[in-house]
Amino acid sequence: MAKKKKQALDTLLDTGRISQSTYDSFSKEMDEAIAEIERQRSALLEKMSSKMKELEGQIKTLEMLFANYEIQHVAGEVEEEIYQREIGLLSTGLEATRHELDAVNEAVNQLSSGNLNAEQEIEVQAVEEQKSQPEVRFLEQPNSAEREESAEPPAEPREETVQGAEESAKAENEEKQEA
Repeated sequence: MAKKKKQALDTLLDTGRISQSTYDSFSKEMDEAIAEIERQRSALLEKMSSKMKELEGQIKTLEMLFANYEIQHVAGEVEEEIYQREIGLLSTGLEATRHELDAVNEAVNQLSSGNLNAEQEIEVQAVEEQKSQPEVRFLEQPNSAEREESAEPPAEPREETVQGAEESAKAENEEKQEA
């Protein structure tokens, strides 16, 4: 948009409809605006690139947990009910994370090409707002007895996942004790 305005200003000067001093005044403002937009665009691209790396790491962790449960299930180390629940949660988490990665990747491609229309700008802003919100994932971990029986240690999940799983496990143990 700013570039179109700059072109319109150039046309006004070229056709003699405005003076050089008026052109210079508007041109300076537009150049500053364009430079600011480019700085913000670069910063956004950097943040989105960082988000993509984070999401790729999450996918790797979820895939490792998924594979671990599959292996434990095949080896008979995990009960069917627990296996089904955990695989369902991991599958949902993987699908959501992959979808988010695709959305961020698409936004990066559009932002990099500089071909953003108003709708795409809104999508980029929505992705940016989504990135600024804390991500909450509820993945349950096997209880300590199941972990000790495992031939392979589970992949190390992110700290937020472990904390959420620990809180979930505590609540589950309290419910079992009350029953």
